[in-house]
Amino acid sequence: MTARILLVEDDPALQSILTAATSFGGFESESVRTGLEALKAFERGGFDAVLMDLGLPDMDGGEVLAALRKTSDIPILVVSGRGSERDKIQALDLGADDFVAKPFLPGELLARIRAALRRHRRQGSGSDESDSASADGDRQPVRLGKLTLDPLRRSAEAEGKEVSLNDTEYKVLALLARERGSIVSRSALLEALYGDNPPKESRIVDVYISNIRKKLAGLPGGEELIGTYRGRGWMIRRT
Repeated sequence: MTARILLVEDDPALQSILTAATSFGGFESESVRTGLEALKAFERGGFDAVLMDLGLPDMDGGEVLAALRKTSDIPILVVSGRGSERDKIQALDLGADDFVAKPFLPGELLARIRAALRRHRRQGSGSDESDSASADGDRQPVRLGKLTLDPLRRSAEAEGKEVSLNDTEYKVLALLARERGSIVSRSALLEALYGDNPPKESRIVDVYISNIRKKLAGLPGGEELIGTYRGRGWMIRRT
């Protein structure tokens, strides 16, 4: 089934480029130019992913992103001319799955979309679940202190309550759990997340780790679960 993508971009020229690129990649798309139009289109449903700019004429793009994320967990990729590290971190903190800075190469953008859709679809049933469990190293739940990771459901729970990790955050934590006792390097995490098309901003991993720590902060020892080893990577501490 062809994936449908909502394109949120107010620049007509860039909107045309995004439409052409996604069409070439085999996707269907619907384009809107304002935040309000994006929210209305999203409310109608039927989208598998969102590509959105942050500089919108009527609303702050961050507000739109946060609103979309509250009602759906589908991949949201920010495509923006705001390319500072602070902008990237803010977008990821608000729930974006990836950040592509303008100007971009259409081939790289399509690869990022496909990667985001693959990660999201691993939450589905059937063979995707089996592949996901295999990728995470085991079908059995993994205990990390008070935290339990379920590879089949790709979920994290603590004392009966679900910890709200997005797809990428779950995968980072699962990879670290699988290599428990060993330091996992930045390059290894980037390769596992993005394959042959890692983002140019390698510090995106630091953002994911930071977000995971914040979400685990309420658990006993949760904030200290992931140890940082400067210049080497990260490791799950003894639990």
